[in-house]
Amino acid sequence: MTIQNLSRRDFIATSGTLVLGAALPIKASRPDALSKEVLAPNLFVALDTDGTVTVTSHRSEMGQGIRTAIAQIVADEMEADWSHVQVAQAQGDKAYGDQNTDGSQSIRLFLDKLRRAGATARQMLETAAANRWDVPASECEALNHFVEHKPSGRKLAYGKLAAEASNLSVPRNVNLKAREDFRYIGKGMKHVDADAIAAGTATYAADIRLPGMAIAVIVRPPHLGTHVVSVKLHQNAKSQAGFIGLETLDPTPGAPLFFPLGGVAVIAETTYVAMQTAKQLDIAWSDPADTTTTPSFNEKLRALVRSPSRSLFDSGDVDRVFETDGVTLEAVYETPFLSHAPMEPPCALADVRENHTEVWASVQDPQSTRNQVAGWLKTDSENVAINVTLLGGAFGRKSKPDFVLEAVELSRRLKRPVRVQWSREDDIQHDYYHAASAQLYRATLDDAGMPKAWLQRTAFPSITSTFVRGGNDPAGWELEMGFSNTPYRIPNQRFESKGLQPGVRIGWMRSVCNIFHAFSANVFVDELAATAEIDPIDYRLALIPKSGILRVPGDQPPKGHALDLARLRHVLERVRDLSEWTRHRPQGTGIGVAVHHSFRSYVATVIEAKVTGNNVKVQNAWVVLDCGTYVNSDSCIAQMEGAVAFGLSLARTAGITMTDGSVDQSNFHDYPVIRMNESPAISVELVASSAAPAGVGEPGVPPVAPALSNAIFNATGQRLRKLPLMLSS
Repeated sequence: MTIQNLSRRDFIATSGTLVLGAALPIKASRPDALSKEVLAPNLFVALDTDGTVTVTSHRSEMGQGIRTAIAQIVADEMEADWSHVQVAQAQGDKAYGDQNTDGSQSIRLFLDKLRRAGATARQMLETAAANRWDVPASECEALNHFVEHKPSGRKLAYGKLAAEASNLSVPRNVNLKAREDFRYIGKGMKHVDADAIAAGTATYAADIRLPGMAIAVIVRPPHLGTHVVSVKLHQNAKSQAGFIGLETLDPTPGAPLFFPLGGVAVIAETTYVAMQTAKQLDIAWSDPADTTTTPSFNEKLRALVRSPSRSLFDSGDVDRVFETDGVTLEAVYETPFLSHAPMEPPCALADVRENHTEVWASVQDPQSTRNQVAGWLKTDSENVAINVTLLGGAFGRKSKPDFVLEAVELSRRLKRPVRVQWSREDDIQHDYYHAASAQLYRATLDDAGMPKAWLQRTAFPSITSTFVRGGNDPAGWELEMGFSNTPYRIPNQRFESKGLQPGVRIGWMRSVCNIFHAFSANVFVDELAATAEIDPIDYRLALIPKSGILRVPGDQPPKGHALDLARLRHVLERVRDLSEWTRHRPQGTGIGVAVHHSFRSYVATVIEAKVTGNNVKVQNAWVVLDCGTYVNSDSCIAQMEGAVAFGLSLARTAGITMTDGSVDQSNFHDYPVIRMNESPAISVELVASSAAPAGVGEPGVPPVAPALSNAIFNATGQRLRKLPLMLSS
């Protein structure tokens, strides 16, 4: 399969092409009718006269397989032969609708629209064939890249009908396939980019070359908000071949937003010269306004959850029950700041001209990037083009286009194309960090060991602080990620939250607040189960009603995606069977469980770990996922496998610390991810479902760390409440 990056202009220039958009109602016109509104640039499918179907991916590919999934959906409803399908990457353009590849929502938001785009093409091809044969359209059926007339046995290839179909009026209503007729949706299919990635021929941001291009490496300030006071370059570096010059960038006052951090840019002809020269700078920085140190920051978090905070939900009389007889448990759970640390550090190439700016970058949200660039240059967004390359991982980092604005600013100054290249050290030390947090849980148990009063508090710096100076308290949508929608509800219950200033840029990471809310809730429930001497899965099932929709305070879930208690119970029951939960395991080997609802999906995970002294070896992981209707089963399984590796990294090794406001870590030697020999055997079960599609990329992460913590307790009796998990000697 040939994967191409085609612009809209390339589509329009293709003679005799049937081009469709996915706006509702879907419209089409001849490709030479560019001036007509019916050819809005909302293009998702194009059929050429040679039979090639080009599906446009408006979302960014970062290994999650979205380009493949979008093509599967369109091709299935179009009845296209997969061998004739290719994928084009869309530029940033509001005509596509939401392009932010974040929040595990691509399929949830666009499954129906993409199905209609494919079905419209199919129906128009059937009509074109019927017109040619002068027969009723009801007698014509599209099947595997042909339209057949069953009564006469005649058939025509799609390519032969493309030009005629492009002249037809677009039907406002189309018939979608029955689920049992799906050919591609729900099936495991090889990613369209897999061969190029494996062969090393895939195109990432650092692979783009333009004539006259310069490379920039930026030495950024060690503290948020500080600026360059003076800079001196060693004399021998000035004469180095390929060195062009230095540019000082000032930070933008106020909230960080997506603006550059500032610093000194080293401009050179090659990346190597730029990086080597950057090491030879002597820079004096202004005094920092914040000198956060990790131990003191963590103590602030603990203090916040130990005292009453803003109440989100208050039912019954929690305080009165706490004063009565009964066993009361209280625990504080903590998680550190985290860096996204994708394999590919941020990179962007910008070419700023007088009337047009072109950008090539690995960004998750090209529309937001386009608007940010236009605002920075004080021009109209129509004068800006954002070309999306493949992303070598992202996890949320590349939805923040500060690195793009760096390239844009330098290109504007130098009047030539400039590529800004971040290093691993740049990325880890100047990230938008996933917030550190603390949660306090307290419960009083009745005679049966079940909670009769429950208090939960959470404290963390909100991402609001990135957008609003002084923004502190958690937003409602942040609390709706595993806190306000906890499935454990009792008559006497209170939820409270509090925030604080972080001293660094906050930018949520894969799974967002679910990481720490799932950790604290699942470990606490495990502690309750142990106190009550009840099996941890049985205890959870006793706490979760057998059916019903959870009513939540504060921000509400999207329509049709409220937490279904029966589905949550089902994945828990399935993972019990999948893991052979009750099977005897040798001494020193523990098993732990966690279950969580996030990004509208339901995931239950069991971890098996062998503990020898202070060494923990995770041997097995079992995951059950209910994400409603899924498109590519292989991708779903791969995402759960990746989530286990990602979650184990957070649980066992990861953590960002600060000394006097500067990040201590710099690369994978001191901010490690788990290695291949540390990875467990992973078994994944997908729940077959006709429910609305939900997220896949993120919901596998939150249950991993608490399941491991609970497994360690099961093996050793030692309860670990802080990430990363560290056994005491």
